[in-house]
Amino acid sequence: MNEYYSDMLFLDMKPFTLLHRLGVNGKQSGSLAAIQEIPHAVTVMYGPRGCGFHYRNTVRVRSGPVANLECAGLTDRDVIFGGERKLRRLLPEIDRTKKPEMIFILPTVVSDVINDDLYGIAQDMQAEVKAKLVIVKSQAFSHMDKTNSRKNIAERARQNCKQKFSGADYRGCGYVEVMNALVDQVMEPQAKDPLSINIESFIWGYGGTEKLKRMSGLLASMGIRVNAFLPAAGLEQIRQMPRAALNLVRRKKWAMAMEETFGTPYLHVADLYQWHGLDGMRELYETIGRMLGILPRVQAVLDEEEARIRPLLEESKQVLSGHRFCLITNSLSALPELIKCYEADDGVPLRHILLIPNPNFQRDFAVDSVMMERLYGRIREAMELYHCHADLTVDPSAEQMQKIIDDSEFLICGSHPRYAQFGKPVMPGFLDRVVFDYDSFAEVAAEFAARVRQQEPPGHLLLNRMEYDPVFYPLRTDDSNTWASREMYTRMWRLRKR
Repeated sequence: MNEYYSDMLFLDMKPFTLLHRLGVNGKQSGSLAAIQEIPHAVTVMYGPRGCGFHYRNTVRVRSGPVANLECAGLTDRDVIFGGERKLRRLLPEIDRTKKPEMIFILPTVVSDVINDDLYGIAQDMQAEVKAKLVIVKSQAFSHMDKTNSRKNIAERARQNCKQKFSGADYRGCGYVEVMNALVDQVMEPQAKDPLSINIESFIWGYGGTEKLKRMSGLLASMGIRVNAFLPAAGLEQIRQMPRAALNLVRRKKWAMAMEETFGTPYLHVADLYQWHGLDGMRELYETIGRMLGILPRVQAVLDEEEARIRPLLEESKQVLSGHRFCLITNSLSALPELIKCYEADDGVPLRHILLIPNPNFQRDFAVDSVMMERLYGRIREAMELYHCHADLTVDPSAEQMQKIIDDSEFLICGSHPRYAQFGKPVMPGFLDRVVFDYDSFAEVAAEFAARVRQQEPPGHLLLNRMEYDPVFYPLRTDDSNTWASREMYTRMWRLRKR
């Protein structure tokens, strides 16, 4: 399984956030990210050479360029008369020289325009090649658009703090198209193994590979076998995916297709925050145990695990209890989950909460005054429910912020250089490392406590002295050209209709 969060770790930046806020790197990047998980697979990009050159090193996988990527190399002549002959010559050559288990044919805008019959070509040529030919279906718009975002915010506004967020049913930036192709063209009916599950291997945060390995170990202690990680599996494993009795998924659209085709139910983990901590992990595994019909066995293992690590957690909480923390966030809708995670789960005594929302939030997401009041109501509910006695300040002035930070010992926030200017130790947002086993949870808590003991002051880099926008980091406050570009994009995004 590849580590898609390595850029965040190495660069201390959030490229996924930048990608979704400031532009759209075409859906091929998501498709390639999914296919790269699959061993012994080659992708043929059915388009001009420029497409293959551009996507060989995409924003999603800058730390590991796409190696097994071929391109049909369509020319102007092929656009006019069709590129079928080139594809028919290329597929046997790849099959002979690289000997892959699967060859994915990935459409581009050019191939969509000329409308070559990729399915027909694949069916006609399957007998000539040993590799399984898989066509990734082209969809009109696979990026999460304003409709999805508004539905998500409206769902959060309607829910109380204990309800689970289901997440929008969107296509998934090219990733889900590959997953759907695996369901439709590779998987085959299987006899069910009643105590086995499939786990989607994508977008579990920092340390995803180690996280899933530890999760599978905990499941094994409950008598539950991981049938396969999808898409990080070989051809035979993918064919046998319907053998599992349950899918544990991060993107539900492909799981819905698998449930419809093979009758495999799924458990959707839409928001990692909501499964955080001892209570969150217990709820996750108890739900799995209930769906597989072995709840008492699962509960016995959970009781034993909790009893084993509680002394370690209490030790970490004891270190935190004597300090004053200030939580800084831009997210109005996620703040209730942050309060739960830090105050209730991790035992961090929050003295202050600074909410610095996007000034265009209501305009961009069509949020009316009623919905805004509901969102603020969720924050008040979370503070009461989780016994948070922090002072909440919304959109503080420079003077207010300085006074609040002076009253705090540690700042919990992202890597925004603005906050390093205040001279207080900055604690990284550990929620990027939400974990799903007890040893990992104890390790994260211990690491948080260790940083508090060290009380490291902020660095003196020139980077920390530059004026960055408080909401849209890393945009600088005086970067008028980038701001104009972003405003043009957001206007197009708001106006776009399905």
